[in-house]
Amino acid sequence: MRIRLILLTAAALSPFGASAQMSVTTFGATEAQQCYESARDDFSRNSDSCDEALKSQAMTARDRIATYVNRGVVLNRAGDLEHALADFDRAIAADGELAEAYLNRGNTYYLMRRYDDAIADYEAALRYDLTKSHVAWYNIGLAQEAKKDAVKAREAYRMALEINPDFGPAQKKLGVSADSE
Repeated sequence: MRIRLILLTAAALSPFGASAQMSVTTFGATEAQQCYESARDDFSRNSDSCDEALKSQAMTARDRIATYVNRGVVLNRAGDLEHALADFDRAIAADGELAEAYLNRGNTYYLMRRYDDAIADYEAALRYDLTKSHVAWYNIGLAQEAKKDAVKAREAYRMALEINPDFGPAQKKLGVSADSE
């Protein structure tokens, strides 16, 4: 099966603010596809389809990696951070250059308030050619802001806007309106 990557932004991943998540899709009407749909649904906190896919389906290695990432996204949302971290670790162990796994593991670290680890993973996602790099820069800004480093946070938000001038969350953080551009 072919895999394509889709970035999702979640307006309220945590009480700390918005950050972006990544889900990875597979094609076909399978438990893995249902897991992907759960990861895409900003309100889903149920990883049953992911659990079933990983237990019962014969999958390609790429689909298994994608399913770990997708389940990790759902588990993050559900607040099951230790299990989410384990899923992202599995995905990275299987494919050490999967930018989306680093982005999402960074989100887990962020939620754990392990901001330096989060920043390191967001930077790794950038090194591995994250499709929408402005999202990683925005998340770096959130982590820097949580560390009380307003200067580095603003630099990161500016990088996000340099890459994508229409990215609303970064515009909001910098007090930039779409009309003033």
